[in-house]
Amino acid sequence: MIDFKEILINSNYKKETEELINIANLVYKHWETYWTGFNSTYVCEEILKDFANLNDFKFFVYGGFSSSQRSRIACFRGDKISEEYALKSNFPAQGIKINGNFLFDNVTQDDFRSLLIENGVNKTKIGDIWTIGDRGAQGIIDNLDIEHLDEKIFYLRDVKVKINLVGIDELQIPSGRTEKLVNTVEASKRLDAIASAGFRISRTKIIERIENGLLKLNGSKVNKPTINLKIGDKLELENKGFIEILNLEITKRERWKVKLLRK
Repeated sequence: MIDFKEILINSNYKKETEELINIANLVYKHWETYWTGFNSTYVCEEILKDFANLNDFKFFVYGGFSSSQRSRIACFRGDKISEEYALKSNFPAQGIKINGNFLFDNVTQDDFRSLLIENGVNKTKIGDIWTIGDRGAQGIIDNLDIEHLDEKIFYLRDVKVKINLVGIDELQIPSGRTEKLVNTVEASKRLDAIASAGFRISRTKIIERIENGLLKLNGSKVNKPTINLKIGDKLELENKGFIEILNLEITKRERWKVKLLRK
């Protein structure tokens, strides 16, 4: 066993870090590749910074497609060659389709995620979920212990839905996002102002998402739009990607010149 005590003590994400430590010990013992459960891609990347100097191990972050917002971490021995193609081909997950008529019922990704959790799926087994217009949702899910969902009928509020388990290649994967620099001038450093500008969503709609807990700041849900942001903060809005604050500079007119990286 390798002593990871110092890494765990200093981590801001102790639960996720402890899981990766347990997996690393299995890798060290059995020389196999092991995967964590699903977490925010941001959190995955953050906790791996603490493992960067461990030459005995290598890591790979993947969520089923290139721009996924929830990912798993693969851990394998540093002296074992594991090609990216092989890791993706053996990714321990599959696709899920949740079909229903939501023409008169406004639902979110979190509603579909809650449906799965209520029917016995641990949240760490659920990757990205995205809506398909008013026809339901699709997503990525762990491929173990989910057979009870396939071809079954459930209800989301008053809408009847049918779940089908499919291959990831059968999904309508959300269009990939490319990195883009965004420059804007705002009256304040408030979360709602900067998130609205970065995600290109109206202030009213972004406040609604914040108050409903749909936006994450540095990997954690927040519900107050008045929080002041700082350089280095990262925002995540499901199905809209990430925003990182690269620079904040006060102008002569006491407004804030903001430089963002959206990806």
